[in-house]
Amino acid sequence: MRTIIRLTFLEMLKKKILYLTLALTAIFLLLYGTALKYAYGYLVEEGAIVRLAVSGQLVTMGIYASSFIISFLSVFASIGAISSDIEQGTFDAILSKPIKRSSLLLGRYMGILAVLLPYLSLLFLSTVGLNVFFAGSGASIFHAAPVVKSMLALWMLPIILTSVGICFSTFLPTVGSGVAVVILYFCAMVGGILEQIGGFMTAPAAKAALTNIGIVTSLVMPSDIAYRKASSLLFTTASGTNLSAEGMLGATVQPSTAMLFYIFAYSLLLLLLGIRIFNKRDI
Repeated sequence: MRTIIRLTFLEMLKKKILYLTLALTAIFLLLYGTALKYAYGYLVEEGAIVRLAVSGQLVTMGIYASSFIISFLSVFASIGAISSDIEQGTFDAILSKPIKRSSLLLGRYMGILAVLLPYLSLLFLSTVGLNVFFAGSGASIFHAAPVVKSMLALWMLPIILTSVGICFSTFLPTVGSGVAVVILYFCAMVGGILEQIGGFMTAPAAKAALTNIGIVTSLVMPSDIAYRKASSLLFTTASGTNLSAEGMLGATVQPSTAMLFYIFAYSLLLLLLGIRIFNKRDI
């Protein structure tokens, strides 16, 4: 399996999409940093409460954009992990060797994550770091522990999407896998936003309906939960106040610890399902 992980890691490093993503990430950070420079420059004249509220939204938008970037990179990196090699006939040579199909799939999975997780860590820390650099004493103060916890929670996003992408890749063509995973991802995102809107509703029926939609979509595809949990961990103070709850990109209620276990179980189940399908597939 270590050989498969190493080869997948090297294959990921050679993909043009990775270098294109890195280039676009550099442009994103440049534009984001420029916007922060001017935004925090004007915030100096505002009161402490306004500075705190606006700075929280600026950080939230940066993290949300970062989650978007890593989500699509995870999808495009995983949807062809199995199907593209089947379509190209690569597995005809590989599977003629004494290699278990389960080891091959898990090696692909861990090799992809070996690239995605460091990339996500760099992007997340850069986003928070830019805010700390330009804000000075005029905005939220981030301590090391919440930042690390938030980053680890956001790690679940590529873990989930890579699991889904590889599972779908075992029985769908590459394009079909991509379409299916992207649709599920957007359904989860819209469901999460509707759940946040439900948190602001006063009518009990509307509040319950929107909240239930968010819960159902989170169970079908818990990708949005990873982002909401990361945001909550970063902005929840020691007193329990969530400073990001006032916006649609925040989290009115912090996802429970049970949802974290659900995400790990969800990812594991999809991997096991992918292995089962791949083992029975005639290549």
